[in-house]
Amino acid sequence: MSVPDLGIDLPIVSGDLLPPPSYPLCDVAAYITRFEQPYEPGVTYLSAHAQAGMFLPLLEASLRNDGDSLLGLPVDVFTDDGRRFGYRIERVIRHATDYAIISELPPAERSLILQTSEGPYGTTEKLQVLATPVDEGVVPVAEAAPQARPRDCRPQALRDDDGQDGALPMPSPTTSPIIVSAPTPPIVPVAIPSPGGEAPAPSGLGTAHVASRVVVERLGIDLPVISGDLQPPPNYPFCDVAAYETFLAQPDEPGTTYISAHAQEAMFLPILEASERRDGRDMLGMQVDVYTTDALRYRYEIWQVRRHILDRAIATEGLGPDEHRLVLQTSEGPYGTTEKVAVAARLVGIQVADPGTATPEARPRDCRPPGAQGAERP
Repeated sequence: MSVPDLGIDLPIVSGDLLPPPSYPLCDVAAYITRFEQPYEPGVTYLSAHAQAGMFLPLLEASLRNDGDSLLGLPVDVFTDDGRRFGYRIERVIRHATDYAIISELPPAERSLILQTSEGPYGTTEKLQVLATPVDEGVVPVAEAAPQARPRDCRPQALRDDDGQDGALPMPSPTTSPIIVSAPTPPIVPVAIPSPGGEAPAPSGLGTAHVASRVVVERLGIDLPVISGDLQPPPNYPFCDVAAYETFLAQPDEPGTTYISAHAQEAMFLPILEASERRDGRDMLGMQVDVYTTDALRYRYEIWQVRRHILDRAIATEGLGPDEHRLVLQTSEGPYGTTEKVAVAARLVGIQVADPGTATPEARPRDCRPPGAQGAERP
């Protein structure tokens, strides 16, 4: 990708390559895999550090008159099949702390967001630059897909904590991904009941209500659910709650609801422990209940367990256009562990729930390891 007027010209890699704890690589930009590619309707989301040779010129320009000089600048994004997608910057958002801008964009139209930090490691506020498409063309593949040389530039405190000494973490040959599946439950027609007991309304109408509680009764899991955007830097999840990914679907929307929590006592540790017995086969067929803020209970049935995974492909692989999927994810080890375990479940029923039952009080606890807590202070 390039912004010629600012001297930005970077290879792009998958955001799933980030070393723990999700600290971006240097000398490249990264696309967030949960969003679209430039040739697809929707948002293409690229991020890079605010450092020299990366997105620092964006940050510097944003500090002058709130980024007025950025408006109208051309941006080119290239794909590995030799295509160039041209955009023009039309909006600058400073001090952003969430992904709210995405909800304002027409889902059927293409758009591009460039994001970088507004300060050193641990800074919560981000700079977001919105660009809209203007043209596209064909270029030589060698020009479109330059060799990427991602560099692990985590602060020393994070490297010390995981013992990697700057090397990119690689999966062990003994921990290749393991997938255990049962026959997938059939997709059921989804009608969202009214919390007041009125006639059901079809899914997809109105504003989505967010997940507020997750229960896996057979594993003893019962947790409040909060927004994943509330994580303290460096994106280390809170304890005593689960968190949903804000850029994926909510239970009343087609797509995947993605919920994660630590593999610790009173959180998602039972999922990890069950996955270590017979590769998690005993979890197949288990029911999972997800409650939402509008007092509905969505019941799912687990049909797949994936161990030692390094990405979130479970969220999209084989996903039907009308499917309502749930993924629960947790880590397979202590802070800095790359491999994750995840279970996929498909919606089998919806019922009205008591509002108090559906929305328990969440008390998120900052449980970052000492190394990460200390590193956030510039």
